Amino acid sequence: MNKPVSRDEDDSTYAMGLMTCNILPGAKAREYIVRSSTGSIGLIDVLLWITIFYLLWYFHFKYSFCLLLVWLFLKRKSVRQESILAIRDVGVQVKTVYWGGSSVSRFINRLKIEDIIINEGISFWQIKSYMAILVKGEDKMVVVFENTLPKLRPILLRVYNGTRAIIFSQRPNLNTESFYSNEEQQQQQQEEEEQ
Repeated sequence: MNKPVSRDEDDSTYAMGLMTCNILPGAKAREYIVRSSTGSIGLIDVLLWITIFYLLWYFHFKYSFCLLLVWLFLKRKSVRQESILAIRDVGVQVKTVYWGGSSVSRFINRLKIEDIIINEGISFWQIKSYMAILVKGEDKMVVVFENTLPKLRPILLRVYNGTRAIIFSQRPNLNTESFYSNEEQQQQQQEEEEQ
C-alpha cells in the first residue's frame, strides 16, 4: 500500500504508484526508484512453462531444455527496476536492475551535467515522455528510466523537479500540473499579457 505523498522534508521515504523516493538525511541527496509495471511472471511465462511441461510429458527433453534456456535468457534481461540517485555537488547515478540480479550503473559528475530535460518520443501509436540528462562533450543523452518509462504526471514531473532541485540547487516546483518553475510561469504570463 502506498504511503501518502508528503512535502515535509523530514520524511525519509515516500511512495507514489510504482515510484519510491528516498530522501537522505540533510536533504542533500534523493534517490528515485521506479519498479517495472510487469510482474515477475506474466502470461508468456505461463504459456512457455505449460509448453515445457507438455514436452517433458511426451519425453521431448531436448526441446523442453532448449525452451527453458530461452526463457532463462529472456527473463535474465528483463528490467525489474530503474533508479536515479542525485547528490548535491557530486552528481547523478543512473542504475538499472534486471530480474536475473545483475545491474548496470552509470555515474555522471555534476560538472559534466549540462541540463536535465523532459523530452517526448513519438512512435506510430503513442507519444511517450522521458527524462534525459545532457552531458557536456557527449553526442547522446543519458535517458533515465529508459525501460520502465513512467507516466509524465505525476511521477516523471516529481522526479524531474526533485533531481533539478538537488543538482542545480533550485527550490523544487511541487506543482505537478506544470513542469515550469514558478519564475518561468510568471515570465510566460507577463509575455502573454504584453501581447
